[in-house]
Amino acid sequence: MNNAARRREDVRRRDDLNGLDYVEIDQHNSTRLYVYLLGKLTAELADALQPANFRIEGGARIRSIRVTNVHSVQQNDPERDDILVVDVNRRGDFSPFHLSVVETDQDGWPTGKPHPAFDQRFASIPLNFRADCPADLDCKTEPDCPPEVFEEPEIDYLAKDYASFRRLILDRLAVIMPEWTERHVPDLGITLVELLAYVGDHLSYYQDAVATEAYLDTARQRQSVRRHVRLVDYRLHEGCNARAWVVVEVSDDIELDAQRDYFITGFENDSPPTVDSRGFLPEMLRDKGGFLVYEPLVAQQAIHLWQAHNEIMFYTWGEREVCLPRGTTHATLRDEYVEDAEPDATQPET
Repeated sequence: MNNAARRREDVRRRDDLNGLDYVEIDQHNSTRLYVYLLGKLTAELADALQPANFRIEGGARIRSIRVTNVHSVQQNDPERDDILVVDVNRRGDFSPFHLSVVETDQDGWPTGKPHPAFDQRFASIPLNFRADCPADLDCKTEPDCPPEVFEEPEIDYLAKDYASFRRLILDRLAVIMPEWTERHVPDLGITLVELLAYVGDHLSYYQDAVATEAYLDTARQRQSVRRHVRLVDYRLHEGCNARAWVVVEVSDDIELDAQRDYFITGFENDSPPTVDSRGFLPEMLRDKGGFLVYEPLVAQQAIHLWQAHNEIMFYTWGEREVCLPRGTTHATLRDEYVEDAEPDATQPET
């Protein structure tokens, strides 16, 4: 409990001293104030309080607000504080006001001194006539004691890696802690400096990576590119690895077993690409010449190769000289006739 709350409880427990707790504005009559007290009002104090004992100060556009009537409302519940009903001659503006309980002189005029029956700390209270009305005014109040302003350090924004962060931290420590001159690696201070430089290096990389992946032209990760193109309703294909069309020339009609035969590139320098059986693969792997091995995608079906299909001619439609213009995407081909004793539509032919 802070000092203000402790003092508030002390005033509430005393019978010879009172105070102002808070103020509410009547919703239906904005010139009537309900002033809640700290504790119970004595009968003598309730009779002695007059409109001259109350003073309202403040206001920017509307000033000279006077109290016209005062009467007390005593609560039967001992746990509830008494209330003063204060009527004023006019409603205030949006600016802040203060309601004070003051002492009067022998002629009944206010003196400006706090009332002796009220604690000096709680003899005045802030008041806002338009607390429920929206306003565009900045209600921020400046503190009485502004915080201490320290000299801003010079920050090198070109420091982006571990070494530059380490140098920057050591330079700063030399300014604020000139008595610390240890620079050996086993020192605890150097360990903490290098740890902060390490974290700064990772954060700097993360910052650069985010800025890089934020644009499609500079993105380097496939995940970032896929998210960018999804913004324009385009779905990026996951792609296929190491697929290519193979052109095969045969001297006779043959049938390949997709599970037994495979395609290899040229090896031993002079050997052309060919088709070989899987049984000869270990012997070929012992050869020092480098080559690549490809397997057919149709693993469950036999592959038929026809010698007549080694070349497919263009059909010229009777023309002797035919040229395909640049950008052509289709043409008519002439296939050689191959007789098939038992045609099967499920078997692919190449």
